[in-house]
Amino acid sequence: MVTKITLMEAYVLEALKAANIADEVILEKVETKQVGDFKALVETAFDFDVLYGIEQHLASILQDGYEVKFLTFPGLKRLLSLKLQKEEEKDYVVQEFQIEQLHLTPEEKSIVETFLSANWLLEDDGQVYIIRPNQA
Repeated sequence: MVTKITLMEAYVLEALKAANIADEVILEKVETKQVGDFKALVETAFDFDVLYGIEQHLASILQDGYEVKFLTFPGLKRLLSLKLQKEEEKDYVVQEFQIEQLHLTPEEKSIVETFLSANWLLEDDGQVYIIRPNQA
């Protein structure tokens, strides 16, 4: 079972990964309470201090992935961009709070299944995927 984190924690982690900062460096900076060093490496306004709140689980989050506790629609689109470089109108279509015509490799599908919170469903529509709100 993967660890559940907040959307902001996910954004911070994905910003670090997008800047090609190694997991070992992330772990070291959090452990030594030096996350302020990331501000010089990553152009973002994120507060890296949020990483201290997940320090106990950070190694498994970096290795096994995470699930976002509650994922908003804008957050979903942002994570698709940050984690998979999938962009609206280029890689998928938005229809009434649904992501449609999303092409995913098996590896990408696994990544999406990991981070999606319970308020979203990933459905296979033949050769493409739909991500829609879970109405249950």
